[in-house]
Amino acid sequence: MDNALEVEKLYVRRGSFWLKDVNLQLGEEKIHAIAGKSGSGKSTLIRAIGGAVRPDAGCIRYFGSEMYEAEKEIRRKMSVVYDTPNFNVELKPDRLVKELAKFEPWLDQQKYVQLMQEMELNRQIKVKLYSEGQQRKLMLVLALCRNPELLVMDEATSGMDRASRAEMWKVVAEYREKNPLSVLFTTHHEEEMYVADRIWYMADGRLSDEISVQSVGVKGANE
Repeated sequence: MDNALEVEKLYVRRGSFWLKDVNLQLGEEKIHAIAGKSGSGKSTLIRAIGGAVRPDAGCIRYFGSEMYEAEKEIRRKMSVVYDTPNFNVELKPDRLVKELAKFEPWLDQQKYVQLMQEMELNRQIKVKLYSEGQQRKLMLVLALCRNPELLVMDEATSGMDRASRAEMWKVVAEYREKNPLSVLFTTHHEEEMYVADRIWYMADGRLSDEISVQSVGVKGANE
């Protein structure tokens, strides 16, 4: 099986902070997690993978190609859920989707309506009036209605209670039952790590080798 995502010898500088020599491989249709405390570099890595931050060195390949080789194809196959909304929260959801569809005509508006109903999200109010958890649900809806083959998420369930987190992962699982999807996500919730085929731990801008859920608990207890 090929890799949906490959990160090789990646270096990224953000002020005085460095991501240092980050390497990982995400197999197609696999789920991989990255754990680590705040400030460890998880969000910087996700932003580099999503194209929001330019690496200082190293290589990121998506389905075997680098972004500059096939950017349009890659961005059509990949959805990124950042730790904060990267869209205009002054808009109502329906208007937001219409605006997004102008640039991404493949966006599935029927699936959008279906997922909004499943998530019990109000389509008649501005996104800025949503709670933090509701905004995160909307971000996942927008990501999945693009019909991605690669989903990258940064603390997508942060600030949610256990039931809401379970609801988010149920939607992802239902999507994967019908569509090929590889997932890379960061989290600090131990129960979420059990959905992952592999787990890495990040600290001080470096990514460890594969670890177990139990060892994540030990690391968290010691920090």
